[in-house]
Amino acid sequence: MPSSVALALDAVPLGEDLRRPVDYNARLVAEAVVGTLYREAPGEPDPVPGTAVGLRPLDGGLRWRLAPDPRARWSDGVPLLPGHVVSGVRDAAAKDRQLGRFLRPGAEAAVERADGSVELRLTVPTGFLPALLTLPQLAPLRPGCDAVLGPYMPAGAEPCGGPRLVRQEHAGTEGLPDELRFPVFEDLASAVSAFRAGAVDATPTTGFGVPDALLLADDPDLMARSVSIFASLEFGKRCRRLRGAPGLRAAVARALDPVALAAHANGLLEPAPAPAAALAGLPPVDGPVPWPPDAREVRMVRAELSGEPSVEVAYADFVPNGTVVHGICAQLRRVFGLEFRPRALPYQEYVRAALRGDHSLLYTLTTADYPHPAALLAPWTGGGTYSRVTGFTDRAFDDLFRQAQETTDAAEAAPLWRRAEDRWRQLAPRVPLLRVRAHCLAAPHVREAGLTASGSFPFHLLSGPAAHPSHPTPN
Repeated sequence: MPSSVALALDAVPLGEDLRRPVDYNARLVAEAVVGTLYREAPGEPDPVPGTAVGLRPLDGGLRWRLAPDPRARWSDGVPLLPGHVVSGVRDAAAKDRQLGRFLRPGAEAAVERADGSVELRLTVPTGFLPALLTLPQLAPLRPGCDAVLGPYMPAGAEPCGGPRLVRQEHAGTEGLPDELRFPVFEDLASAVSAFRAGAVDATPTTGFGVPDALLLADDPDLMARSVSIFASLEFGKRCRRLRGAPGLRAAVARALDPVALAAHANGLLEPAPAPAAALAGLPPVDGPVPWPPDAREVRMVRAELSGEPSVEVAYADFVPNGTVVHGICAQLRRVFGLEFRPRALPYQEYVRAALRGDHSLLYTLTTADYPHPAALLAPWTGGGTYSRVTGFTDRAFDDLFRQAQETTDAAEAAPLWRRAEDRWRQLAPRVPLLRVRAHCLAAPHVREAGLTASGSFPFHLLSGPAAHPSHPTPN
């Protein structure tokens, strides 16, 4: 009987192009289908080779060379060729604005060499290219062909709309489950019930609320780990003067206690006032405990915010955001003596508010698209996404970022990334606070594979259930 593993989702993945997943669930499925050049691995501090081998920098990281893994095969049996790697990189350079800032334009982004290797050409020396190569946008591509390079290929959908995948035999997938199913559940309780009944092998890695984390804290099937999703408090256009005053924003930051906020989340969050450093695995900097705002700063912040009867702190209406925002409001109310009011937003309304800056204060979650501090800081450099949306610009920050970017030795680069983030924390119109810890219930064979830092399952390490080779399809 074919082996099957069912991994529950909390919603149907959005979008149709898995090379450009548009939400968390789509990125999870993309990990199983898209054969990225590099990939994350549980327990590994740096990305590991995926469908590429022999990656090495040239000209101090201005150029990099790699070769396609000779063992890699597409789902139709065609070997992975240098031209496929070139097509994927050029496609990303042309279509993805942020990636296009790193890569040379057009055909100059990637070139096939006579020896069968591929040369990637960048706009400036870039030491974190291996992390960039974990992005599905840069994966090999065969234009006009729907064959896939990952260990699984699409095979229709579940009755609930979640995708179904089957193992592609050309990818060296012997020993992996024959089928992956992604049933969708409207709430965590339904997913937990299905897990208890053996209908799924893991509940969604999102969806735990504070009561759930407390109730299931000692469950032997619980799997939890820190992931690359970070929470901040962002200043919007409705508090324009405060948004434009770094000193007053710093006073607001010092009124907030990330440790206390995390303590009320029952392990779903951890303090992360320096998210880029946390993503890099750098230890916290020892130093004096931040002092609270003084009386003068309190008066100045009150003056900027006291024009309204209350200050709105908006957030996306998902757990455990509401718990955190109520804690933020309580801390700010205690220090500044003003009424701070939580406001839950439907997801699409939250996205519009975040993109337009049309809010007072916004509790926002940011996902690092690749496992490196640059994923969080690059969008704030001149011309980056957040720079354009918020109007943030600072030449000193750009210079610090460029200095860290051009350093290929990771040990030498680490303090440079910390300096760049320190500058960003001083000036950016947001207060970094917390890091998400993904929680799910998982069967032993899923827990053994683990979770990556992005919160995905390493599908190339997944084994089938030992005792139950297949599962009933939930109603």
